[in-house]
Amino acid sequence: MKVWMRGALVLSCSLVAGQEAWATGPYVGGSYSQIQYDNEEFDTDTLKIDAATVNAGFEVTDFLALEARGGVGLNEDSQGIADFELDHLYGGYVKLGAPISDTVRPYVIGGYTKAKGTVSADGEVAGVTYSFSDSENFEDESWGAGLDMNITDTLGANLEYMRYIDTDEEEISGISVGLRSAF
Repeated sequence: MKVWMRGALVLSCSLVAGQEAWATGPYVGGSYSQIQYDNEEFDTDTLKIDAATVNAGFEVTDFLALEARGGVGLNEDSQGIADFELDHLYGGYVKLGAPISDTVRPYVIGGYTKAKGTVSADGEVAGVTYSFSDSENFEDESWGAGLDMNITDTLGANLEYMRYIDTDEEEISGISVGLRSAF
């Protein structure tokens, strides 16, 4: 019991001490992401697409932020019979963070994402050649976790994992690194 209470005391003191380093207000940023696309219908490995994303948000408090994002795919990936190209994605999110020091804030993020991509497949089944291509719209609840790091008073870096889309047949997730600037 003493260990638990001591841990809670240390955590609460570090949250209070770190609050002054994280300014509330608007911010903008950009990131490079490696998006992964999995499709249960096609028996292939994960397809990986490079993407660029911009975000804009408002830190309501040291612990809560609202954020909007938009991004585009920079290439396409092919494995086996399947190809995937990310046309764009966008969404709105809520970030819950814990400023544990003057420079580091881990967070969880959740919201809703819409994406558009082109899925195609070429192959042969029982001697019959087929070709399939379709632009699909994806949308789903999204969640992730990340780490914001202050470099200066107005410039920060970011590392994040995000599960954008997770339906019965398809999954779109990504790891990103980026920079952001506060006003």
